[in-house]
This record gives sequence, structure tokens and C-alpha cells, in this order.
Amino acid sequence: MGFASVVVAMPVLAVILFAIFPELNALSLVGAFGNFAPHFDDPRLLQAVFNSVALAVSVCAISTVIAVVAALLRVRLGRRGALWDVLFLVPFLIPPFTGAFAWIQLGQNNGFIEQIFGFNLSAVLYSFFGIVVVMALNLFPIVYFTTSSALQIVGQRYDDVARVFGATPLRRLFRIVLPLVGAAIVSSNLLVFIMTVEEFGTAEILGRRVGIDFVVTYIHEKLSDWPIDLPGASVLSLILIVIALCAYSLHLKLTKQVATSVDEVQSQARESQLGMAGTAVSHIALGLLAFVAVGLPLLSILCSAMMQRMSGGLVWSNLNFDAFIALFTTHEGALDAILTSLHLATVTALVTVTIGILAAFFIVRWRSVLSDPLDFLLTLPNALPAMTLAVGLILVWNQAFWPWTPYNTWWVMLLAYTCIMLPYPVRMITSTLRQLPMSMQDAAVVYGASDLGVILRVNGPALLGVSVASGFIVFSIASRELVTSLLLTPPGFETVSTFVFHQFDQGSVNTAMAMSLVSVLISGGFIALANYLNSLGPSKGR
Repeated sequence: MGFASVVVAMPVLAVILFAIFPELNALSLVGAFGNFAPHFDDPRLLQAVFNSVALAVSVCAISTVIAVVAALLRVRLGRRGALWDVLFLVPFLIPPFTGAFAWIQLGQNNGFIEQIFGFNLSAVLYSFFGIVVVMALNLFPIVYFTTSSALQIVGQRYDDVARVFGATPLRRLFRIVLPLVGAAIVSSNLLVFIMTVEEFGTAEILGRRVGIDFVVTYIHEKLSDWPIDLPGASVLSLILIVIALCAYSLHLKLTKQVATSVDEVQSQARESQLGMAGTAVSHIALGLLAFVAVGLPLLSILCSAMMQRMSGGLVWSNLNFDAFIALFTTHEGALDAILTSLHLATVTALVTVTIGILAAFFIVRWRSVLSDPLDFLLTLPNALPAMTLAVGLILVWNQAFWPWTPYNTWWVMLLAYTCIMLPYPVRMITSTLRQLPMSMQDAAVVYGASDLGVILRVNGPALLGVSVASGFIVFSIASRELVTSLLLTPPGFETVSTFVFHQFDQGSVNTAMAMSLVSVLISGGFIALANYLNSLGPSKGR
């Protein structure tokens, strides 16, 4: 709880205090709450709040449908479906603003689709529904990985019993399978909801083109338009905290209603549980999803990176690999940016997964009066825009009274990344731990196992899959995190996301896209290797 307070509570508290006391930066408490009324009287604010909540609910609905269907197919494929786990991590490797720009390049008037097939998707893309779909294709892996991990724990036994007694496939799905993994679906949806509410890149790039306001884009105005309004941005951030608190309260109620446990942990199926035709259909369905969510954005990024002139169109004479060559010949900071991002992402993944495992036990198994506050505290960072959280870190650590401060060093980047990424492993591991039977832990305690022994020897092996998956997700998102990197990167440091952002800002779209693609390939390669090595573990133990 103490570590969580330092990493999460202090910057959040700084944002809250700054919203209440507009002159706090001058160490003055004058004018308390004076900044609230002007913002609450703003007619744009109510519409922005409604748009943000409607967007989050819609993204959760579409993400859940996509993810649950994909998870059901993936689990039944056994080890033959491991490739899809790697591919569905790719959306996390692509920065949202790059992904949104890739979809614009694909679907706009005279975009890549129109140049090839003669039609465009601008009517769909430049709409509220278009924003929902683009975000859902980016966020559905959160529900997918959590649900597939829960399905592996539940196994097929209950479904097989229902089938023997004559239950139809749909009845088994809605009465047996989905209720058993309901807690995992609800928990992952909370994360998707909060991530959607705070996502800036897609909302800004697409929302601005269709004139739709969101709370997070409204906050960006406060921080980017002169004069910069830090207290106003903090007030709007409090609205996001309230939205997150309401979502969290609903999540607790739903979790209590759908929470289930099994009396035995099932081992993951090594072979496909489907016939030849079912296996082929499942691969085709997952392949179509991977093509839309992964293949199309990557192809758009590749084509954009290879184009000499963006107005030149998709013709061979306008395509070459000069941007990739120049990336490592004329841009001296490119390699350093990649290494810095990989280093930060790796350390962040290790730290957050370790904290996530310990926090999951405090929240689920070692219950106390601090369990629910800790659960909310570790979920809260995703309710705050990353830029506001970065401001909170600046307000906390850029003070003269500290004997030592991580501000303006590599450590403040690690603090920021850890704070932002903690909700992912906490939510995923917690929802999986709720599915594990208490009988294993109780038996271990009776036979004298310590708390550490329970974690390492009893529940640890069952949590390995979701821990690795959550670590991959943290690594993927941390390797392309933008906003905190822009605000907190110390002199002499540059990450992949800041490099790409600066190239976009300078009009070098092909260089920015080339760097994005190289980053995806490198990070994806590391994830594929780690996933392969992890898949060897169970077979060695057999």
C-alpha cells in the first residue's frame, strides 16, 4: 500500500489539490474552489462528458463481442492457436495516433482503399461509429487475453457435462461458459472503459475531423492553448476521476453477481479440440480479425513509410525504402530512441507484473479493510489523462525541499510508466485469481506453507499464463507511450514515441511511419521470442 501511495496517490493528490487551489503552484491556498463554477457553466462540458461515456460504453460492447468470440475459438485450438496470441498483441505496439493516421490513409477520399478498389470508407471513418470501431480494434486484446486465460482455467469439463445432458451449444455458451468467465470479462471491460475515456490520440485525430468533443480533448486545449490553464485541466481531470469511480462501483457490483470459482484448475489443451473443419473455420475467422485489426494498419504504415511524396499515390515510381535507410544513416538518435524504449518497457513490465501479483493476493485472498481502496487506487491511473498525470508527477517531484528527486532523470520516466501501466496486470491477474479454487491455498496453509510459498508453489503456476500475457501488454504499451514521454523525458533522452511525434510535427510522415514500423517489428520480435520460450516451459515439465 505504501508503494502504491508513492507511485499513484501522490501525483493524483497533487492534481486534486491543484484543481481545488488554483494558486497552489505559488504555494498559496487563496481562491479555493473558485475554478469550478466557470467550468461547470460551460455548455461544451456536458456534451463532452456524454460523448466520452457513450464512446467508452460502445467500445466496451464491440470489444467484448470481438474478444469473447476470438477467445472461444483460440482456446479450442490449443497450441495451434499460439500465433494468434502474438498477432493480437500488435495493436498495442502501434501508437494510437499512428494507428488512427494509418486508418485515415486507408479510408479517406483518394486513400489507399479507393486507389486500389475504387471506393472509400470516409463516411464510416469520419463518424462517431468510426471512432468506436478504430478504438475497439485497438483495445479488444485486453478482453481477449483475460477471457482466454479464464477459459483455460475453467476448462471443458462443465461444458462437456452440459452437452452430455442434451444442452444446445447456445444454451451451454450463455448458461455455462460465459457465467464461469463473467468476472474476467467484467474486470477487463472496466479497463477498456477507462482506457477509452482517457485515450487522447484517436479521439483527437478523428474526433477533431468530425467536430466531436471529448473530455480528454477538452483537457488538451487547456494544456496547449495559450494561456495554459493547469488548474482548469485539473478540474476537468476530476470529472474523469468521477466517471472512473462510477465505473469502478458498477464493476464491483457486477463482479459480485457474476463471480464464480472452480473446484479444479484445468490444464491448457495442447491439441485442438475441434475437428479438421472446425479448426480450419476457426483459423479463417481469427485470420480475418487479424487482417483487419493488424494487417491493414501495418500495410498502411508500410505504404506511407515507402512513399516519397504523400500526394504521389500508390504507384511503384513513388515507392522506395529510402525512409528506412535514412532512419539509421542520417537520423543519429533513432537507434538510441529504440534502445531507450525497449529498456524502459522491459523494466516497467517486470516491476508492474511483480506488483500486480502481490496486489492481486492482497485484493482477493488476503482481504483486509485496505483491499478495496488498494484495488481502486491501482486502477485509478487509467482514469487520468497521461498528460495530467505527468503534470502531477512534476508538481510532486519538482520541489526544492526533496533531498533527492527523480525529476529530470531516467527514474521519473520509470515512475510515470509504472503508474500508468499498473492497472493492466492488476486487473488481469486479479480477475484470474478469483477463478482459482480456494481449496489449493487452504491445503497449502494447513500443511505449513508460508504466504510466499503459496504464491510461488501453489497459485504461481496457475497465474503464469496471465502474468506473462499482462507483462507482454505492459511491454507493448510502454514501448510506444507518448504523452508522459513528451513531458518528462530528461535532456539527452528520446523514446520511439517522441521521435515519431517530432517527425510528424516536422512533416516527415514517411520517416515517422518507418520508425513506427521498425519499432513494431523489434518489439513484436521480442514478444514472439518470449512467448515461444514460455510455451516450451510446460512441455519440459511434463
